[in-house]
Amino acid sequence: MSAELLPQWTEKVDKRGLDPLGMQNSGVVLYQSLLPGISNVTLRMRYYGYYCWVSETYARHGATNDFESWRNWIRRAEALYALVAARAEEGGVGGVDWANRRLQAGGRSIDFAAAASTDASEERYLRQSLGVFGGAYYTQMAEMGLFTQNRHGIQVATRDLGRRAAALFAEAIGSDLAKLLRKKIVDAQVSVRELDRLGPIAPSEIEGDSDERAFYETLLFATEPTPIPSGPSRGASLYLILETARAIEERPRPDDVRWHLFDPPQIALTQRLEDQRRHWELYHCQDLMQVASAGLLAWAIGILQEVDAGRTVGEIRAEVVERLTARDDQDLTSAWITLRNGVTPEEFGFQDAWDTLTSRRGSVEDKAVLAIRLMAALDQRVLTRPDLTETLLRDLPIRGGAHSLRTELEWLRKGEALPVIERIGDYIVERVVRRHSWVAMQKLRRQRDYTFLFETRDGRLVYLSGYQPVPTTPRLAPAIQFLEDIHLVDEDGLTRGGLQVLEAAL
Repeated sequence: MSAELLPQWTEKVDKRGLDPLGMQNSGVVLYQSLLPGISNVTLRMRYYGYYCWVSETYARHGATNDFESWRNWIRRAEALYALVAARAEEGGVGGVDWANRRLQAGGRSIDFAAAASTDASEERYLRQSLGVFGGAYYTQMAEMGLFTQNRHGIQVATRDLGRRAAALFAEAIGSDLAKLLRKKIVDAQVSVRELDRLGPIAPSEIEGDSDERAFYETLLFATEPTPIPSGPSRGASLYLILETARAIEERPRPDDVRWHLFDPPQIALTQRLEDQRRHWELYHCQDLMQVASAGLLAWAIGILQEVDAGRTVGEIRAEVVERLTARDDQDLTSAWITLRNGVTPEEFGFQDAWDTLTSRRGSVEDKAVLAIRLMAALDQRVLTRPDLTETLLRDLPIRGGAHSLRTELEWLRKGEALPVIERIGDYIVERVVRRHSWVAMQKLRRQRDYTFLFETRDGRLVYLSGYQPVPTTPRLAPAIQFLEDIHLVDEDGLTRGGLQVLEAAL
């Protein structure tokens, strides 16, 4: 994968993420359980070994219990890694934009002490206190058993896995390079020539036949004798990514994995992998439902936008009913149960519906009608699949006021004998308009975030901002990158090593 296509770590922005109906969180909880130890901002595998080495080196050479000293050490280590990556033209590394600017400024030597400091008056490689380590990697490495905290609050590599990772990273780069790397972190100064010498520590430089690479594989797939409890779930998901790469014969994109795992495969998987595939199928159904509901929200907001003075809730419902009636669509005038039972899930265009609803093109009303059909198709898919129903009941428990695929299907089924037009009119009022007001109010109270898309004035709802349905991001992009980093996937799909790993699991 070319460096310019990799995500670039610059500044960690405080993203509020509207999630206007409070439905995305149910999907987030699901995918967190499917790929624990990897997040959407852990972009390169080798960071896991590098940070363990950084921790062990700090511990062995004059470490103190002063948190400021540890923070200074980790920030210098990150700034140097960014410079090495920028010099090697690699992405996915925190601070690489700063590093590119610094290299372009020229000079034989680069002093990065100020950039690695926490002084807000300086041009820092990253603003956050503990850099990428604290903002992205620590929690995931702790999930994998690589890191923990000591009694002074300083993050340290664990005695078993963490120290092993540190030793294997040191062995892979060699003692001379390890000494140079430590010295440059201490000095906070490096020459361009030294950056070239440090090139072997870059993210893509994991040797294919090294013990370091083998360790990362064992860690990711949780094949050690006593894996961390969450490890087997991650391993099963990674095997499914490899299976996708084999099927499509190219490096999979996240959407390739989503859709490949959406339907039961023609060639049966092992029970373990089939169970995991069904968890991914349910997650995708959940995401389809939240996108469909968001499509109805977008339509409701569009109806509000048409009138400067806004509309009452009753007027919104009346408009929805009137416009759906005017479409003269027999499916919409039938009962919900009739619409649902008329769907053949194997023939319904789930992916086409997904593409349309997440596109910025097209009429919000046409998309809303498609969203209604998608919801009926999801209802029928779950209803006719006992295995999927069982997974839904287990993976999406009722949690307080949280909304999910399960809560929405249960609500729709309670009124399944009612005409679709009437049921959707009520849905938009109760599950969309009022739901958004409640969710936005909770965010205002708890987080001081103002996320209202419309506001109340004299009993009328007045347009503030539109909304485009967006899917959740289930950690697949970094997971695929990790598999490429350890040479199991490349642009042609599975490598020979990847095929061996997959066949051992099937």
